[in-house]
Amino acid sequence: MSNEITRMFADPATAARAAEELREEGYGDVFVVNPPGAADTPVSAIAAQIALGRVHLGDARIYARGVAAGHALVTVHAPFGSGKLAETILESHSPVESGISHSEPLSMWDEAAPLSSVIGMATVINDPDPISKIFGFPSVTSGNCSFSSMIGMPLLTDGELGDKGRVGLPYLSGNPTPLSSALGLPLLTKR
Repeated sequence: MSNEITRMFADPATAARAAEELREEGYGDVFVVNPPGAADTPVSAIAAQIALGRVHLGDARIYARGVAAGHALVTVHAPFGSGKLAETILESHSPVESGISHSEPLSMWDEAAPLSSVIGMATVINDPDPISKIFGFPSVTSGNCSFSSMIGMPLLTDGELGDKGRVGLPYLSGNPTPLSSALGLPLLTKR
């Protein structure tokens, strides 16, 4: 897992000093984009170059405008737990306004879970009942406010219905593959 931290600097020399200090501190994944030599370089080409440093393309397009104007960009992918030091190093070199706010929390990039990284969703949540909080239902309730009582069914039965429930279907099946059996399909295939 790594934190992507990007800052824009007034000139390539300042960006080079910031990148060098990051490397001296042990950051190996440092990416620098300097302004293009030709004045007619399209902003889209600069954005593509910035995106090579694993910066989201939407952000790269914003950064590209500043690079086209003569600024330089430094991106570091700081290993988990070392992002604050990288931010401090970059901030000590007086970055200029890039058009993107850096007040939001660091975006996490996990090479093992890129989809979760893209949508900003953690792969492991330290919350015992996230669904309950989303829908506003308590995770544990008394018998008086359960879903069963809302639809008029008992939470537990006393056997008055026998082997079958209210709709006439058995509670338990003796068939280990009921869906496959009902559809006449094998559970496993040789392909």
